[in-house]
Amino acid sequence: MDWIIELENVSKRFGSLVVLDEMNVRFERGKTTVVLGESGTGKSVLLKTIIGLIGPDRGHVRFEGTEIGSLKGHELEAMRTRFGFLFQGGALFDSMTAGENVAFPLRQHTDKRDREIAEIVANKLKLVGLAGIEGKTPSQLSGGQKKRVALARAIAMEPQVILYDEPTTGLDPIRSDVINELIIRLQQRLGVTSVVVTHDMTSAFKVADRMLMLYKGKFIFDGTPEELRQSREERVRRFVAGEAPKEDLEAIGIQ
Repeated sequence: MDWIIELENVSKRFGSLVVLDEMNVRFERGKTTVVLGESGTGKSVLLKTIIGLIGPDRGHVRFEGTEIGSLKGHELEAMRTRFGFLFQGGALFDSMTAGENVAFPLRQHTDKRDREIAEIVANKLKLVGLAGIEGKTPSQLSGGQKKRVALARAIAMEPQVILYDEPTTGLDPIRSDVINELIIRLQQRLGVTSVVVTHDMTSAFKVADRMLMLYKGKFIFDGTPEELRQSREERVRRFVAGEAPKEDLEAIGIQ
């Protein structure tokens, strides 16, 4: 099997809190892997560790066989241009127009001329269904449009991997489904590898080729969407069904 990202015996703690605990996982090239888990279980830390924004305390993180921790300066910067990152809130620059936001990585990391950059920006905005909005500011955009502009920016450099941190948070079901369809389209048309962190089970089941569930620093489930639906592991079953654990209900006086 063709693996593009590998974590080997990766551990990360913050103070006494163990977030990633001797984690071993590989991500297959060209596939969409969804990472599930309760709030605070380290899903976002996992994404930041993959891209080298956070270094592990122990273990190895590899991209196409290269140890990310061994890269410094320009080498690390060049590696990161092969990733696109869609942040939970979109993280657009409020002082820039939509077009300037999408152009930002191209201006930072390439020597492309203004005309070529404008063509790329127009193409990426069209790909996410927002043709012609280059001149609008983030304040003039809806929540769903902001997410799509942020996604256009994430793919501006033609990345091999896109990391999605809660891509449908704050969106209504219809706008969420637009994002889901874009995740699928980008995988199919651009051949990207996607790692999607989400609590949205509708989204998860729609976009995933593979699903992982993170609990106390380890994966307690690794399988297909159908295998997740059929899982009898209690913590997995409750998460999928949206059922609170008995101890949490007892804590608020519900027997």
